Amino acid sequence: MRRPQFTFAAGRRGDRIWVGSLAFVLGVLIMLVAENQDQAQKVLHASTVFFGPFTLARSEQDLRDLGDVDGRNVGENKPGKISSAPGSRDRRCEMSPEEFAKFYPPLLDWIRATLTTSAPVAQTVTSREFLRLPFYFTEKTLAQTKVVLVDPLPMPPLSSMGLMRFADFEHGNFDGITYIDTVFLKPTQSNNETMYFHELVHVIQWRLLGPNRFLLAYANGLECFGYRESPLEAMAYDAETAFANSMAVFNVEKLVAEKLGL
Repeated sequence: MRRPQFTFAAGRRGDRIWVGSLAFVLGVLIMLVAENQDQAQKVLHASTVFFGPFTLARSEQDLRDLGDVDGRNVGENKPGKISSAPGSRDRRCEMSPEEFAKFYPPLLDWIRATLTTSAPVAQTVTSREFLRLPFYFTEKTLAQTKVVLVDPLPMPPLSSMGLMRFADFEHGNFDGITYIDTVFLKPTQSNNETMYFHELVHVIQWRLLGPNRFLLAYANGLECFGYRESPLEAMAYDAETAFANSMAVFNVEKLVAEKLGL
């Protein structure tokens, strides 16, 4: 199927371009842009982020060490499919600081090893030459964020670490997952610009929050609300929806900072 193309009609006498046709086309385009802008703004203002009293860690070493423990499979995940622990909505579901401190070191070691192993085959997002992403993310972000195409995706062994309540997430069927500044995608998603957009939102979240606050917030959101409705995921999905359904341009890094209250 060919993509419809706009052409300007010309009169037989002198092949004059009809000014009326041009004005009509421009008018329609302006109306569409205005409508898309309004829809995008409604989506972007729909989400809110819940955070507990977490300690902000932003050291340079932190930003090199950890990444986004998130994943998803576009079109397959449904709200609640990756669910919280049974009965968690009827009790306090946040991970205690003591429990987090226990599991943080082995998770950090696993992520470090994963990034080291994948480094030789990683490419930059810039090298993918997407047309729209440069309008939403800075050149520096696209140049520094790396992508690795692999199947299956590297998932943290949470169950063997003692975090059995996250087993559903660990074994979920996702198409992408991000650690620090490296996005892991299944080869089937190599040209899916919308998928890259979603994962880049998480890259920004990690950069702004630092690993301690992000991992604790993500774990609490996953357990308390389920995967799709966890606050950091909801933020990424809302921004992705605006990106996919509208041509309105917005600054993702500024948006994320505002949603995080930073």
